[in-house]
Amino acid sequence: MIFDYFRNLRRAKLLARQPLDPDLWKQVLEQHPILARLTEAEAIQLKELTTLFLAEKQFECVQGLVLEPYQKASIAVQACLPVLHLGLDWYADWKTLILTPKEFQDKRRDPDGALVHEYDEELGGQVMELGPVILSWRDVEDSGWGDGYNVVIHEMAHKLDLRSGDYDGCPPLHNGMSYEEWELSFTQAYEDLRGKVGRLGKRAEKMLALDPYAATDPAEFFAVCTEYFFEAPRVLLKEYPGVYGQLCLFYRQSPLTPERVSPERKSS
Repeated sequence: MIFDYFRNLRRAKLLARQPLDPDLWKQVLEQHPILARLTEAEAIQLKELTTLFLAEKQFECVQGLVLEPYQKASIAVQACLPVLHLGLDWYADWKTLILTPKEFQDKRRDPDGALVHEYDEELGGQVMELGPVILSWRDVEDSGWGDGYNVVIHEMAHKLDLRSGDYDGCPPLHNGMSYEEWELSFTQAYEDLRGKVGRLGKRAEKMLALDPYAATDPAEFFAVCTEYFFEAPRVLLKEYPGVYGQLCLFYRQSPLTPERVSPERKSS
């Protein structure tokens, strides 16, 4: 398509004229241990995607927050990791990231017949359907360390999920992938986790390897499993190998098999 041609031409010119600062890129790699498993070729590709993400997305800060270049790059690199082998166009239907200094309150009023239920919850991130992504900088700082938590990747997973038209835990699958196999793997794992959380109650957070929040609904299960896929893939593989396998196919990555490359080699 003619639009794709001119978009790719514009992106190529941007990468040539406005490359990411090498020192900044080295700092980003060193401060995010989850990037250590990338191959050299993948690191170069991720650097390009990060550069384009920074150029094409709009960062809006609220409540007095001011972001330095490293902070924006930190968000961008983690956002680009899930689409490393999918392409930035998977994020083409939204443009803006709203950053708050810390967790923010989500106030909702949901009608239920004659009643109205009010919810007042503190969130580290939120996705607005057909709109921006909201992130708490404090939660971004806690992401990327390899412990299973990553608010950026979590919210990006929701955006990918939404490309199918709904929050249902199943993004549009690639040709050759089976929706039946996806549903079987995810449904069995989700029901297993729900059962464990129900039996353990308040003890679930300490006793389960996977964050109990994943048992909220299928959409959150997909998002949390995506976090573990990139942050702590061994945990996900051990707990739910079928889900891990499906995510390998969808993200076109296998976090546990690529050759590890040192940050020095990847910073070129």
